[in-house]
Amino acid sequence: MSEEKTGTLEEIRSRIDEVDQQMKELFLQRMELSDEVAELKAKNGGAVYQPGREKAMLDRLAVSVEPRFQESYIRFLKGILAISKDYQNEKLKKMKN
Repeated sequence: MSEEKTGTLEEIRSRIDEVDQQMKELFLQRMELSDEVAELKAKNGGAVYQPGREKAMLDRLAVSVEPRFQESYIRFLKGILAISKDYQNEKLKKMKN
């Protein structure tokens, strides 16, 4: 992340808007993949919540994050995981009905 750290408030907010747009696109891609996972779990079985996989993912991703952002990044990931699990649980529930 070698973005320049100077600029006007408007310039910085513009860069934030660009990042937010990229994050939205990545979030939607992730949710599409969560949808596919739910489909496979409906066919093959398997729990939505897999604590071992979740812990391994958090550990693997957080290790390379700057210490000053690490706790926030873990909270960010946990939020995404919670949304994904909720989505999958709802989808599986609807598929059973």
